[in-house]
Amino acid sequence: MGKRLGSILYVRLKCPEIYPASVVYLADYVHKKRPHVDQWVLDMARVPEREEVAALLEEIEKRNPDAVAFSWRNLQPFSPNEDDDSLSQAFTFYHSSNMAKKAGAAVKGLQRVMAYNSRIKKNLSLFHAVKRHFPDKQIVAGGPAFGLFLDRITERGPEGMIAVASEGESALVKLIDGEDLSDERTAIKRDGKLVFGEKKEYFDLWNESTPVDFDYIESIFPDFSYYMQDKFRDWYEVSVLTKRGCPYKCMFCAYGYIDGYKVRYRQPEVVVDEIESLVKRYDVRKLWFCDSQFYPSKHSLPIVESTLAGIIDRRLDIQWASYLRIDNFTPSLTHKMVESGLRHLRLSITSGSPEIIKGLKIGMRLDNFYRSCRFLVDAGYEGLINLDLSLNAPGETPETILETIETVEKIASIFKPGQVRPFIIFLAVQPKTKLADYAISKGYLSPDFNPLALNPFTIKGLIHNPPPLGRPIGKAVMDAMENQPDNVGWTVLNELKELYSG
Repeated sequence: MGKRLGSILYVRLKCPEIYPASVVYLADYVHKKRPHVDQWVLDMARVPEREEVAALLEEIEKRNPDAVAFSWRNLQPFSPNEDDDSLSQAFTFYHSSNMAKKAGAAVKGLQRVMAYNSRIKKNLSLFHAVKRHFPDKQIVAGGPAFGLFLDRITERGPEGMIAVASEGESALVKLIDGEDLSDERTAIKRDGKLVFGEKKEYFDLWNESTPVDFDYIESIFPDFSYYMQDKFRDWYEVSVLTKRGCPYKCMFCAYGYIDGYKVRYRQPEVVVDEIESLVKRYDVRKLWFCDSQFYPSKHSLPIVESTLAGIIDRRLDIQWASYLRIDNFTPSLTHKMVESGLRHLRLSITSGSPEIIKGLKIGMRLDNFYRSCRFLVDAGYEGLINLDLSLNAPGETPETILETIETVEKIASIFKPGQVRPFIIFLAVQPKTKLADYAISKGYLSPDFNPLALNPFTIKGLIHNPPPLGRPIGKAVMDAMENQPDNVGWTVLNELKELYSG
């Protein structure tokens, strides 16, 4: 048995001002399971960068917690998609023939890399500041960043730090009770070495998860009300969790590794109760179901339909969105989706070539996708459809690109003009994925590549866009982002169609 904990200070590390779902769910669960534990939340998103260390030390001095628990949202330097200016700068540097633009992109890219590396060092410096000024405090760290980079971050942390990857509920309760963590996915730094735990079973969302007690959250998280202000109403989406885990093993995706391949659900009535609280207490109208996939497979159908039926039956006036696979849709489900307030669709086909889809192990058939699109039309869906495409996937050829363009045109023909927006996303090479293994085997990355050690040359390897198609595709995307920023997808597809149609 280790030392028991009676109080915890959660520190949400600097990130964009988005709804703090992870900290909210974790603190709410701990309160319900161990109500004697005092908790407090410090949100670094609301603290000026130069004041972070002082604010943290002052809060520890004031609260005197037994443990300081850091929540690190992510470690991705950029999202390789058409909405990210970092991609434009990278492709300008790699593919532009204009030396002035190339030099400007190099400077901006270097500034972004420096800012990214500086942020990592700053977060780590907060860990070390706690250890230096308050050596008796237990330092705990978790969040999505540790899902992929557990070892690389923990080895740079202070002695005695406990890092938790993926689900934190059961691990934190065990830590509070002074129990052993060897059956949790953790890393502990002892005598300069890392000692790893291995998760034995997933957190029981179905039986353990309850609607968030927002009265309690407001009492321990003074900045929570900030995220409920009217100024966010037009664009802001509040996150609600309905499940964890993804059953697919797509070549490029790390969700299954982070969250597990077994899908675990929250009870529909629990989810709907939580949504009702957000609507009636805070006048929330826009929701984001923050699952890896809101409807991952046909096995999810009864639970998803029950959740949407609950929203409809209680007449909750919301608009919602999420990551979705639509290839297993049914007419009944699509009608419930539209009636419950489906706002927009973010759909990933990745490729429109059956050969590429099979190679990426996505587990999708295009005929099922077309059928589901028709179900959406029949249900009266008229919102925007972002159709995510990852050009130059492994095995890509001019012929498969033309297949993809034909597929996108067929999907667009099912809906109203202008309703479908092709959205260019390049495959990011993530550690712990088959795509990383593939990139290493092809020599695009070295076997010991460090995804956290960024420079302009390693970034090129982390965006999967190799030759011989890399240059024409990269140049097409670069030109479209510069000249047609509101219509990048169609502009790129039309240029590649002209290029490869002969």
